[in-house]
Amino acid sequence: MRKFVAAILILISVCGLAGCTTTDTETDYPAAIMVNGEIYVLTSDSMPAEVDESAIIGYTSSYTDTFPQQDGETNFNQELEMPYANVEDGIAVLYDDEWRLCIPEDLTQTGT
Repeated sequence: MRKFVAAILILISVCGLAGCTTTDTETDYPAAIMVNGEIYVLTSDSMPAEVDESAIIGYTSSYTDTFPQQDGETNFNQELEMPYANVEDGIAVLYDDEWRLCIPEDLTQTGT
């Protein structure tokens, strides 16, 4: 009987350890848009002024729940046809009725 209980305890321990070592495939992605092959990350900053209509270079065309893979694709809003424009610090996107700044991904990694 003791061997049976010991075997059960070992089995429970092994199963518990296996559960602790499984890898989680779900990943959190920063809110981003791809424009001209470059990723821009959405900041919490709204633009201090309205973006001139002549600066609009495109409209969002698709949504992904991962990381944008094609131009015009976002992962933060399923609404399509959001205009985006070139601005001094990156790209501005008209999101929630407000122009929001998106900065190049490489700037978010360097902290500048």
